[in-house]
Amino acid sequence: MSYVATLISDKGITPSFVDEFETVLRTESATVLRPEMLSDSAGLGGTQAMDFYLDIDSSNITSLKQSLFDLSSKSYGVDIILQPADRESRRDKGLFVFDMDSTLIQQEVIDMIAAYVNVEAEVSKITASAMNGEIDFTESLRQRVALLAGAPADVFDSLKSQIKITPGAKELTRALKKKGVKMAVLSGGFIPLASWLKDQLGLDYAYANNLEVSEDGKTLVGKTYGRIINSTAKADLLKEIAEKENVDLSRVVAVGDGSNDLEMMGVAGYGIAWNAKPLVQQKAPSRLNTKSLQDILYILGYNDKEQKELIL
Repeated sequence: MSYVATLISDKGITPSFVDEFETVLRTESATVLRPEMLSDSAGLGGTQAMDFYLDIDSSNITSLKQSLFDLSSKSYGVDIILQPADRESRRDKGLFVFDMDSTLIQQEVIDMIAAYVNVEAEVSKITASAMNGEIDFTESLRQRVALLAGAPADVFDSLKSQIKITPGAKELTRALKKKGVKMAVLSGGFIPLASWLKDQLGLDYAYANNLEVSEDGKTLVGKTYGRIINSTAKADLLKEIAEKENVDLSRVVAVGDGSNDLEMMGVAGYGIAWNAKPLVQQKAPSRLNTKSLQDILYILGYNDKEQKELIL
């Protein structure tokens, strides 16, 4: 069966790594049909990427995936993404759904709000436990939001100027929009910033949690209202949007960094753990640990020249 293994690194792909990679392939009885460079020697933004088209006995695929994961977990700084080598299905995506905090943006918004009411340490500790899968997300959200009681209701307006959109997010979303792909942010954060980010990146949908405001409209009361966007809600929303847009789930890609993103990755045709927590990297269908979200285009099989044309 034909597969393609994509090697991606912003630290460089050395000949010694390629040698070790090919040794793993031989050990797992995988035959290299041909290599193909996706980037030049420097790569866009310093990222290098190359495809290896492989012939693999389907009975060995699980063992090969584990061996490649183990290899990429070493200190080489090279991610290896294995997928069927069907060029059309690799590129033919109809819907991308993204997590927001630490994915489309570089911060955790709830931690930023916590700084306003001097409970940052307490909130950050709960956030870390939730993202590592050590505590149920819904319960962790309840605990963290309760700590935000008394924060000014207009805090989101103040935070917008501090938000750092992840490098490559604008380029990636521009390229996907040019290909006619629908896009959504499904966030366990809060709707004011998710909606703002939707407008910044030209996304089609934004779903996140709502925070209750005091009767005089001046402060947060420490509670949410409406649908809680936890892991199950993200998976359900993915399916709802796909159905609305008439996109088969096999053509959906989910991107996130936390344990509450694993369920939507499992529902999507393909999942990408973006600079994710260790537990998520182990369980996700694939992982990418570079500095730019634009590098996802390499996973879809677009080389440097094609990417430049898409992001114009």
